[in-house]
Amino acid sequence: MERKDLDFQIDEIRAVVSDYDGTIAKSGMREPSEELFALLEKLLQKGIRFVSASGRQYQNLRDRFAPVADRIDYICENGSLIVYQNQIIYKDVIERAQALRLIHDMKKYQDGEIMVSGISTSYIVPRTQYFVDRLVKRVRNHVTILKDFEEIEEDMIKISIFWREGIPGEAAEWFHDKYDDFLQVADGGNGWLDFTGKTSGKGNALKILAAHLGIPLENMLSFGDNENDMEMLKETGHSFCMSSAKKHVKLCANYICDSVEEVLGVCLNDCR
Repeated sequence: MERKDLDFQIDEIRAVVSDYDGTIAKSGMREPSEELFALLEKLLQKGIRFVSASGRQYQNLRDRFAPVADRIDYICENGSLIVYQNQIIYKDVIERAQALRLIHDMKKYQDGEIMVSGISTSYIVPRTQYFVDRLVKRVRNHVTILKDFEEIEEDMIKISIFWREGIPGEAAEWFHDKYDDFLQVADGGNGWLDFTGKTSGKGNALKILAAHLGIPLENMLSFGDNENDMEMLKETGHSFCMSSAKKHVKLCANYICDSVEEVLGVCLNDCR
């Protein structure tokens, strides 16, 4: 990608918003690259905010962005939780009875694993040790193991079902048909089907955060790669979809790119 391929200047941008899995962390990566942190330092020094927008939990994202954790903002759990300057400014909760009905339906899929997100932990009733290891060692979530999901006392802000071999098409269709009128249902990538409150989603969360920051959406630059990024890509003035994404996700963005570092490097080239 070259400077001439872009129709905006970095000085127009007041905030950069990026998905994590499949966007910043690609092809088995678990941590952001050193190059990305160097670019984020340049953004922050120019007074441009950075927002990590992910399906991941808040503490998980803070750990991933440790060198700049206190200087960036977070849209977590697919937009169900927004954290600005270490303070929660928005939380969307799934009503408990609705949550338990959804979990009951998920249990019918014997090859699926269920995860319920609270503010700072992921609750699971694991069927396999693989699932526990994946969450703890690979995803690196804070995990609480239960005997039954009814033990959860705090608000449930996201409920997910995971299939090791990928989301079965018929299951996705069934859940969309039953729950689209009540919840946000989105492919979170890598075998995860995510359910959040009807007013959540990265796009709506970004509107809320933008208003809180006093930054127009047209002065934001976003990056994403999956269905749960689509509304966010549409909302910002400038957006990039990863080249690895599905076609219908790419249609939501202004540009296609191979990496966040590539785009930020080009944008910041004149400032070096």
